[in-house]
Amino acid sequence: MFHHCRYLLSLFLVFTLFVASAQNSAKIMGRVLDEQNEPVPHAQVTLHRVHDGTVAKIITADSIGNFIFPNAPYGNYYVHIKNMTHEDFKTSQFILSEHVNAYDFGKIVLLQNNAYLGEVVINKRKQFIEQHQDKTIFNIENSALADGNSGLELLTKIPGISLDDNGTFSLKGKSGASIMINGKLTYLSADQLANLLRSTSSNDITKIEVMTNPNAKQDAAGTSGIINIVLKKGLKQGLNGAVSGNMGAGRGLHLGGSLDLNYRTEKVNIFGNYNQYFQNLEYYNSLTRYFYKDAQAEPETFSQQENKIQPKLRSNNFRVGMDFYLSSKQTLGFLLNGGFGKYPKYEPTTNHFRNYATKDLIWSASTITEGKERWEDMLYNINYNLKFNENGHELKVDFDMIDHYSKMDQTLNTKYSNENQNNIRPLSSRTGDIPSDSKVYVAKIDYTLPFNETFKLETGWKSSHIRTENDLRYDTLLNENYVPDLSTSNHFIYKETIQAGYVNLSKTWNKFSTQVGLRAEHTSTDGNQITLNEQFSKDYLKFFPSAFLSYSINNNHKVQLSYSYRIERPSFWSLNPFRVYTDPFSYSEGNSKLDPAYEHAYEANYTLANKYIFTLNYADRSNVVNDIIGLDPTNKQITFERPENIGSFKNFGVSFMAPTQLFSWWTATHFANYYRNEYEIPQENELIKRSGNTLSLNTQNTFKLPKDWSVEIGGNYNSGLTIGLTNIKSYGLIYSGIQKSILSKKATIKLVVNDIFHTNNRRYETVSNAVRLIGKSNPDSRTAILSFNYRFGGSDNRAKERSTGSEDIKNRL
Repeated sequence: MFHHCRYLLSLFLVFTLFVASAQNSAKIMGRVLDEQNEPVPHAQVTLHRVHDGTVAKIITADSIGNFIFPNAPYGNYYVHIKNMTHEDFKTSQFILSEHVNAYDFGKIVLLQNNAYLGEVVINKRKQFIEQHQDKTIFNIENSALADGNSGLELLTKIPGISLDDNGTFSLKGKSGASIMINGKLTYLSADQLANLLRSTSSNDITKIEVMTNPNAKQDAAGTSGIINIVLKKGLKQGLNGAVSGNMGAGRGLHLGGSLDLNYRTEKVNIFGNYNQYFQNLEYYNSLTRYFYKDAQAEPETFSQQENKIQPKLRSNNFRVGMDFYLSSKQTLGFLLNGGFGKYPKYEPTTNHFRNYATKDLIWSASTITEGKERWEDMLYNINYNLKFNENGHELKVDFDMIDHYSKMDQTLNTKYSNENQNNIRPLSSRTGDIPSDSKVYVAKIDYTLPFNETFKLETGWKSSHIRTENDLRYDTLLNENYVPDLSTSNHFIYKETIQAGYVNLSKTWNKFSTQVGLRAEHTSTDGNQITLNEQFSKDYLKFFPSAFLSYSINNNHKVQLSYSYRIERPSFWSLNPFRVYTDPFSYSEGNSKLDPAYEHAYEANYTLANKYIFTLNYADRSNVVNDIIGLDPTNKQITFERPENIGSFKNFGVSFMAPTQLFSWWTATHFANYYRNEYEIPQENELIKRSGNTLSLNTQNTFKLPKDWSVEIGGNYNSGLTIGLTNIKSYGLIYSGIQKSILSKKATIKLVVNDIFHTNNRRYETVSNAVRLIGKSNPDSRTAILSFNYRFGGSDNRAKERSTGSEDIKNRL
């Protein structure tokens, strides 16, 4: 790492000296403000020659009104500034020469143009859906989804996104989507990520970017694509912010609140956010296990399990950051992002074990499972941005350090009885101490060089190092004393280093635009299973090409083609071979022998009238990682779940997305997706072929009413799907809300009812040679939430959102 650091330092010094030397050339600068001394963002600034009035150069002011012509030839000039919401402004004449090699206008004040103001506000309002060459953007801010939802609920309402019971996200039927927040992954397990999203308010989210075929600049991880949640970052002059709160209930009480503060001057921007979430939940699950001695015969025995899960989420998240504007071209930023919380669970379970032929009860088990989970997360980031000019020529440098710690204290107490409720065995008890400690270090450089207005080069390098350690210890009750259970305890250390580089070229000519890229990633892993004195290591280099082609037939018709090659690395949790008992009769464990999965993804889009989007997609994945089930060799009444490389997977799909506005008071977005999943799974000298077709529907409607009232009605439906060895039956939900703007539209109050008819249940069946599972989960999804949001501060002058370099590992802890 030393030579990399030395290289970065040298590069930083070279570019800094370059900027310093540029100050000796002729330049023109200034800042555009309005009558309230607020910045006027993105005004057009034109440099004219005095002798004939011709245009020498045209630039656009930045988001806070600054503009600079860095290398203007000596001569006699004036500057013309245009902005549709303000009156035009012409400066007096000035001369650049050897004696006057810099001219600073200071503050230029524009007068408001009331004749155009209303029209411009309407034109600049973002559409809810934006289709880009390599991603689809859903602008949540100012939409009906912006209030009254948690981040987790919000994602399930986005077209094409679904979530299973294990906390795994899917895109258009393909599982394994990577979740990013502000361009970086959070390094959490699926359960921990779900807790984070539950405690994130939709008020804090400005947009969601869905990348089914990411370009080479993005990390190659995530076979089904990337979902990037972009949080708000207020960049207004002076002190401003927002405060929000919500309360409601499902089967238990829900409370939450957040505070956003931002203070900005010409030289520094300070921002912070804190939110707290309190949620009492209650889930019901039922599961029937059929045990086979011979796969071709009827089952010998079966068990009927019922359990109630009562978790209590207590979560606190915060962001604090500072941006220093060293000059009009250089920005240095610091970010601290963290969270801590608890997720205790109380889970009573009953299990009746019966003979299949006679249905006679063999025994009954009554278990109380208690889990006390807590976590602490911290991300430290420093970033530097150097703009060489206003044409997009820039350098970005990012350093991240992430520290994640979680711990679960678990207790399982089980009583066994016969049909007469008499105890037939001694009390069975198991305690677990399940810690997880992870540290991640990431360095990243991105360089963009536009050769001209139609041809651009992007290149960069990224290095990440991850170390995760789990020292799991189980004790069991023996003769009224707890003794170590050496057969299930495990101490595991895993290290992973990835060096990645990419080149991305984009070119536009006439009606065509294209983008081609190549990403190379060298991965080195080391695993040390200390308990069993076993070690493994892997070292491999892979290349990941991507290509995009767009053709604009005319203003109403556009065609896009894309291809990408992706990788799905096993999560750190999946590679760790320790066991976690969900109840006395089932456990999940990792698999240190897992290999990555690879996928070729193809997509064709047709966009009509810049609104209606038709998509055809095809994916071919090899070495698929999926969970299998089986029987514990030491106890045939206990089932296990373990990830395996199970074979190949193909996905065929067609989708249609249509934002509509039939009337001025009714806006809607509709989505339909029909796809087919096909698996080929080698098992015990035979090839199992599994397939299934799925229809997925999503609709969201907003009705504007008089006096700043609005009503929202939406829902989604899934006809069922096939994932590996599991079939999931149909499910769906309907939600509704009513909202009122108050306090001169600076505040909103909203009531939302989710899953009104309580239809968002999951019914599933999983089959293997030795056991068949039929289950149903009944989540705590019907909720009524009342929320309030108040915004204060000056006018909105947003700058770009910032993302850090840690982008490829988030879902893998």
